[in-house]
Amino acid sequence: MGEIGKRLKEERVRLHYTQAAFAAIGGVLVNAQGRYERGQRSPNALYLARLAGIGVDLEYVLTGRRHQKIL
Repeated sequence: MGEIGKRLKEERVRLHYTQAAFAAIGGVLVNAQGRYERGQRSPNALYLARLAGIGVDLEYVLTGRRHQKIL
């Protein structure tokens, strides 16, 4: 789980969001966001789906591989 948290934080920073803003978009409290990023808690599918709506690369967050766009 720690790697998912690390990549989740990387995506948040890449997209220029604070933890509080990311938490609000995902529908969780800021302390939950911190726990996700530290690998202490696993995010659920609804949270991840909400983040996908703002451009978070879920394939990267979950697998460590960047999403390849098909032309």
